[in-house]
Formats: sequence, structure tokens, C-alpha cells
Amino acid sequence: MQGTRLFRQITAALGIGLRADRFTGGPRPGFAPIVLGGCGRSGTTLLRMMLDSHPRICCGPESSVFRRRALDPDALADRFGLARGDVRAIDDAAASRPAFIEAFAALCLQDAGKARWAEKTPRNIGRIGTIFRFFPETRFVHVLRDGRDVACSLRTHPRHEVVDGRLVPLDTWKPLAACARRWRDDIECSRPHWNDPRFHTLRYEDLVRDPGSVLRRLMAFLGEPWDDAMLAHAGGGSSSRDVTRFAQNPEAIGAVNASSIGRWQRDLDANDRRIFKRIAGPLLIELGYAKDGTW
Repeated sequence: MQGTRLFRQITAALGIGLRADRFTGGPRPGFAPIVLGGCGRSGTTLLRMMLDSHPRICCGPESSVFRRRALDPDALADRFGLARGDVRAIDDAAASRPAFIEAFAALCLQDAGKARWAEKTPRNIGRIGTIFRFFPETRFVHVLRDGRDVACSLRTHPRHEVVDGRLVPLDTWKPLAACARRWRDDIECSRPHWNDPRFHTLRYEDLVRDPGSVLRRLMAFLGEPWDDAMLAHAGGGSSSRDVTRFAQNPEAIGAVNASSIGRWQRDLDANDRRIFKRIAGPLLIELGYAKDGTW
């Protein structure tokens, strides 16, 4: 089984895998997914919870279905609480990855009793061109956050792992340079699409300071009606919010607060700041998070 999975991963990466692993075929009109992406630790999980609280929108855990990697139907079914046989049947019948995605979305909507499918995987940020090519009615939401705060969070992520249904703390500590490069590179991936009317940037800082206004603008972009349930996401309940099943940010399921804005001011020492400025300082200024390099 492990050898079969490894073979499928390799062939998928080369673009010569099984039918459901290949991004082939033409555009699929009539399917309008909501796709979330951005550098990890930018607030995509919080936004996912808010969207999933909307009575029309289903936004489950990360599926990675838009990424160029082999599918694992059983793992995907388990992650979404779906019957393994149903996901296997979709995998067997799909003529391509886009066909699988559309059928999988329909299964998720049927299970949730909702009308619009949304998918949140931060690495979607590097797949925008492919997503728009196969699903031209997509609405892509880029969650953007101050790169200095992102780097602070990436440096210690993951903070937990799930062991026997419990969150166990980890002692993660990554080089700051790698975290700064990821923030810079993920944002640069999206640059060719900044002026596309199907692309919407939502700033994390705005979301946590004024969620009502930000979410109303988002709903207008998505063409969906406003619903107050989005502001009460902390009271919602679904299996995909269980932090003992998904090692996601536990704070994302709680009430919105702005306490993490500007954490870099206490977490980055002088050397850290020099490293970040060298790697991503110009982009930080371009995006309006700093006036110049004197911070």
C-alpha cells in the first residue's frame, strides 16, 4: 500500500498519474467555487470558520485538491467525515483532477446541505492560474497579513500535534529567513492576478478590527447574501472545527480579537529585523505595512 501511494505521488508530480491526478481537459463552466489562499499563518483558518458559518457556504478543512499532488481518497474521506466508498467512487470515475474536484465539491455540499463550496488551503496561492483556467467562475480570496507577524507565527508552527485525541505542544523553531522568504514568495505568486476581477485581497488586520464591514464587502464580491451567523462563528459547531482532529490554530475557533497584530514588535530582535528587511523589506513597504526601512 505504501509503495502504491509513493508511486502515485511521483507520477502525479510529473503530471502522468492516474486520471483523477491529472490537471487536463478544458474549462468547466457553471461551477463557481470560492477558493481561499495566502501565506500560511495569515488568517485563512479564521476566514474559513466564518465562511463555513454562512448558511449557504460549506468550507471544510484543507483538502489540497487544487495542488499538484496525488489524491488519497480514503484519507480525504476520513478528513471530511465522508464515506470512503463515496470518495473512492468519485476517484475511480473522474476523467481528470478538475472532474474530481467538481464531483467532490458536490458530495461535500450534499453532506452539509448547503449550496456553495469553498476550499481553504494556503498553498492555493501558487495555483491561481491553474484554478482560473479550469474553473473560470472561481472567486479567489487572498488573505494578506503583515509579513513580520506572519514570520513570527511561521517560526513556531506547528505549535501542537494531535496524539490520541489530545493537543500536545511542540517545540518548533524555524529560521526566520525561511519564514520571510515564504511570505515574500507566496505573495509574489499572486501578483499576476491582482487586477483580475475574480481576485480579492482581504487583509487580516482589517478582518479582526472590523469583521462586519470586511465580511460584507467579501459577500458582495462573492455574490452571496449577508448573514449575521458569520459574526458568530465562535458559537458554530462542526466536526471540521475540532482541534483534536485537525492540528489547526485553536484560536481560530474562538471570538475575534486583534491581540496578535504587531507581535513582531516584541518577538523580533534587531538581527531578526535585519534579516526580514533584507529578504522582504521592499514588499512590506509596497503593501503599506511599513513607510520605509527604519522600523
